[in-house]
Amino acid sequence: MSRMWNFTSGLFKSEIREFQVMFWSFIFPLILYFILTSVFGSLYGDDTQGISFRVGIVREESLSGLGMILDKVIEDISSENGPFVKKEYGSVDEALIDLKEGKQDIVLVIPEGTSAKIASAAVLQTGEVALRVHYISGKDSSSIASNVLSEIIDEVNLEIRRQSGGEYVDVVTEAKTVSAREEKPFDYREYIFPGVALMMILSVALFNSPIGLIQYRVSGVNKKLYTTPLKPLEYFAGHFAKLIFTMLISLTLLYLTAIFVYNVRGPILDIRFILTLLFSMVVTISFGLMIASFSKKLSTVTVLGQTLYQLMMFLGGLYFPVFHLPWGIRWLVYALPTTYLVELSRRVMGYQFAPVSLFWLILVPIIWTAFSTVIFVINFKKVMGYE
Repeated sequence: MSRMWNFTSGLFKSEIREFQVMFWSFIFPLILYFILTSVFGSLYGDDTQGISFRVGIVREESLSGLGMILDKVIEDISSENGPFVKKEYGSVDEALIDLKEGKQDIVLVIPEGTSAKIASAAVLQTGEVALRVHYISGKDSSSIASNVLSEIIDEVNLEIRRQSGGEYVDVVTEAKTVSAREEKPFDYREYIFPGVALMMILSVALFNSPIGLIQYRVSGVNKKLYTTPLKPLEYFAGHFAKLIFTMLISLTLLYLTAIFVYNVRGPILDIRFILTLLFSMVVTISFGLMIASFSKKLSTVTVLGQTLYQLMMFLGGLYFPVFHLPWGIRWLVYALPTTYLVELSRRVMGYQFAPVSLFWLILVPIIWTAFSTVIFVINFKKVMGYE
């Protein structure tokens, strides 16, 4: 045990003497976290929805006659340049669930008999036609969307009166308040934390690990170690421990910055979140070992590491959601292990961006770990320089 510890501490000391290791593993991620939170943190409030409102439509009947004017208006307001983005629902209950969960701002219900009531009001010049609008009380985006829709319905009345030649048609919105489920406010400082944490882990796994192994092989250190009492299992246990130790130091610095500078606490201190980071360490280290098994020269492993690092950073969802990307490139998003690791971390924090179940968020990284480990074991002698 003492032999392995001495070997591990020796590896760690030799690495931290390198300025590049210190900068990319410890300093640069903190600078990036500061830049991202400073630039984007103030752009995201607790209730940010963008310039369009989301409306759920429930049709209890298909509109006909003068009622088709209402249909046309709904299509117009949810067009590309309209103020609403609509989603059709088959039942009120289904729509209200999404409303309570924050997936819709309002729900418009077109009751059965609406077309007949509009036609009757146009002929008899009396009567009120009520459309039900459900909104979340106390939520700004929901209240504003309800008011905007009421003004649009006034325009519907004018158009119906114009086409019917009557003076009295009163289509109104009947407001129904709904209590929302307790929602987690969006905080960009929290959102970006798993991305920067995973970037720190990746930089150690994709650079320190494979580059260190190749350097030892090229310089002949591995062959010299082969003649010592140090066993291969102890060698890799020491190598693994050194990487974990380096990652933990990096993450400790990030945690201290997040907690004391940006006041980010709760979710990142959750034991489940910490376990996802440990899981990410194991997955990425195995990935780094696989890179080493494909590389004969130091230049090759550097290029491979840089290429995969950039791909995983920008297509792995570390800094922004990536599931809206075109299908031509989205297949790569689904192939990268970081996509699942960062989403798993954010899922624990209470955020959900990926249309992927928890089962796949865990299984895909495990598959990558198993595959990478098998490739490394097969190429073990080549990596060590024994052949």
